[in-house]
Formats: sequence, structure tokens, C-alpha cells
Amino acid sequence: MKRNCVIYENVRIEMAKNNLTILDVAKNIGMNRETLSRKLSGRSPISLVEAFNIQQKCFPETDIRVLFKECSTA
Repeated sequence: MKRNCVIYENVRIEMAKNNLTILDVAKNIGMNRETLSRKLSGRSPISLVEAFNIQQKCFPETDIRVLFKECSTA
């Protein structure tokens, strides 16, 4: 049985822990809110530079490999 997968679930968890919205993160990295929303939902690809930018500016205490780990659908 497949379970629903939220791509980059750990990013969403860290956002919730830090009371950050997509708009907050987008502003921190100089990106449009809609663009970031598409990237975090998996509808558009996120580049390595963008991932590092999010990690360094918004979640510096979280390892990037953990932050951007994609969930498995097993």
C-alpha cells in the first residue's frame, strides 16, 4: 500500500518549528512565494544552490542532507 508523500517533509517540519511560512522563507532567499511553493511541493525542480541557500539562510543548524531528504513511498 502506498502512503502519501510530502516531498521535502523535513523542510516543512523545520518551517513549522520555527513558525516560518513559505512567504517568510521565500523572502529570506529572494524568491517569489509561488515559485518556492512549486519547488517545495515537487512540481518544479529545486537546484542544489537553492537548497543550500534555504539551508544556510533559514535553517543553518540543520544538516542539508536531512533537510532535503525526500520521503520514500514504500
